[in-house]
Amino acid sequence: MTVKGVVLSQKPFGEQDKFIDILTETGIIEIVVKGSAKVTSKSGSASQLFAYSEFDISDHHAKNKARILTSVTPISIFYGLRNDVNAVALASYFAQVILYSALPKSGTPEILRLMLNTLHYLSEPAHDELLLKAIFELRIASLLGFQPDVVMCRECGNYLPENLYFSVEDGCFFCDVCRQQGILMPAGTLQAIRYIILQDFDKIFSFRIAGHCRQPLFEFAEQFLQYHVDKKFPALEYYKQIKI
Repeated sequence: MTVKGVVLSQKPFGEQDKFIDILTETGIIEIVVKGSAKVTSKSGSASQLFAYSEFDISDHHAKNKARILTSVTPISIFYGLRNDVNAVALASYFAQVILYSALPKSGTPEILRLMLNTLHYLSEPAHDELLLKAIFELRIASLLGFQPDVVMCRECGNYLPENLYFSVEDGCFFCDVCRQQGILMPAGTLQAIRYIILQDFDKIFSFRIAGHCRQPLFEFAEQFLQYHVDKKFPALEYYKQIKI
């Protein structure tokens, strides 16, 4: 079997080998990389964490029922990512979200595409990491079936109130006249949320947001994903501790 995928996690297996989890268009595959700890290992950087590569995989191993990597060709290693500790922590957080949320056979091409694009922009020197984090969180939530209702105020139908409260629990918003419960945000933040979850994928990484609209977006995106996935991720806590 030959697949293209990005390495989401790795763990030692014996003295020289390791297990890696690969996100592909059809789901997550666990394979064994033989001799990965050797300095002369041919798998090298192509099977390291966050590498996007083409993997040739054998059938299940008779003893441990694991698939074995037979050869690998790198496609993109995202070298720029590895020069920024914050970016690596964020990438680890994104990987943990996918590993926890996507069952082995329930992956989609959109999830792989989202991860690859996010890794690409995290590798850029001038990346806006907090905006990338919010884009990932809202888009992955939508792909997992938790898309928030962004059409209008749930009570009165106001399409774009000047100020509003977005309920993380209910997944909808209310104008500040109808209800004052949830995350307070200006109209510009609501427009950014709409853009992220509804716009064509090719465009979601290319928009600007006013300064006063940023913090409510970041707060809502993180809380919304965590509430609906119902999981706290160690890499996110680490990112908050070391963020510089």
